[in-house]
Amino acid sequence: MQFDIHSVLITGTGMSLVFLCLSVFTWLKGRRRIAGLEYWFQGYGFFLFGMMLIIIRNRIPEWISIVFGNTAIFIGLSFKIIGLLKYLEWYSRKMLLCLIAYNLIHIALLVWSLSLPEGLKFRMISISLYNVSFSVLGSWLLLSKASRKLRSHTIVATSFYALYGAIYLVRTIRSFYWHNGNNWLQSKDPVESMILTMVIILLGGVAVGEMLLVHGKLELLLMDTAIRLNETNRSLEEEIVHRASIERELQFSNRELASTQKEIMRTLAEVVEYRSKETALHVARVSAYSKIIAQSIGCKEEFINRLADAAPMHDLGKVAMSDELLNKKEPLTAEEHKLMQSHTLIGYNLLKNSEQPLLQLAAIIALEHHEHWDGQGYPLGKKGEDISLAGRIVCLCDVFDALSVERPYKKAWDMDKILAYLKTQRGHMFDPRLVDVFFLQIDEIFSVTYSISEVLK
Repeated sequence: MQFDIHSVLITGTGMSLVFLCLSVFTWLKGRRRIAGLEYWFQGYGFFLFGMMLIIIRNRIPEWISIVFGNTAIFIGLSFKIIGLLKYLEWYSRKMLLCLIAYNLIHIALLVWSLSLPEGLKFRMISISLYNVSFSVLGSWLLLSKASRKLRSHTIVATSFYALYGAIYLVRTIRSFYWHNGNNWLQSKDPVESMILTMVIILLGGVAVGEMLLVHGKLELLLMDTAIRLNETNRSLEEEIVHRASIERELQFSNRELASTQKEIMRTLAEVVEYRSKETALHVARVSAYSKIIAQSIGCKEEFINRLADAAPMHDLGKVAMSDELLNKKEPLTAEEHKLMQSHTLIGYNLLKNSEQPLLQLAAIIALEHHEHWDGQGYPLGKKGEDISLAGRIVCLCDVFDALSVERPYKKAWDMDKILAYLKTQRGHMFDPRLVDVFFLQIDEIFSVTYSISEVLK
């Protein structure tokens, strides 16, 4: 069966359009992740343009078809090589300059051949050698520069490059013995038609090989991503374990620090009480009573615990008072009374500069635990809710417990008298709501009074 070269070219042009579409698909699939794919796409575009110029040779000046058609095909093949170089991350300006120089040499040979009587033979030799060089360079790049992990994907493309070169090597040898005239399209050479058919088929194989190369690179990227993710996950797990360990140590240190801080505060409070001939039971009971009331009115757990720890420090300012003043049995003079009242400001000034929330609350309690609901207290004469909740709670609990114990200047009151006094001071000395809550929880308060007394005996 005899092939018509012109018909084969028309069919090849149509197939080149299909290859162009495949190359577009390949480019879209790997764009922004794999370099060089746009050059493969552009390469088929130039190749298609060159084929079209050759097909319409009878409709345009022959020299335009020969020079510009083959030049477009040269550029298309060069773009294929540039895309391969970028894909393999081996592209350089030097390689680009070599390709440009090689193209210029063959274009010059095309132009020169137009002036020769047997110019077709020389064009065939030049074009065939160009294509052999293209296939050799492509095969070498894939065999020597591709990652070993890509070998299973490069073997197909390498095979098509090699077969493409072999076909053109045969054509190169035949070109030296060309005797079928100087018009290639009208030569009706069956071997030439067969070679052209196989070239077009192999170009389709190159397009398929390029798709496989893209799939291989994407698989490698996915594998590398998976490895990096695993390494990142391991690092994160190690970091989480490390941070958890540090956090546990920090929590332990904080607990130790808080415990030490509370112990120091409790000891300071007891020192104050002992100096005034009172007892550690007083600060313990005020703390417990304050906690009961705070819980009963729905305070947050953090505030309740902090209040219980800070309440014992309410009389810290008494450390600045003399023993004679603290333990005086006779009623205090106006001057002495004023001096005694200053213990609220002294306690506040001792604690106010701390950045610890516990000590800040203790400073407020020290300042306000003698302020009255009706504004008749000291040192600032605050009134109602201008007094902090902590200050109002400790005021009530401190008075209740102070009345129940003997002091140098007074006897202990009977419980009935104490409770009656608290009721009369509802809305005067004490926050009415807190007094109501106090009486609602009176059984629990009495239970705490007994239990603390037994434990600390």
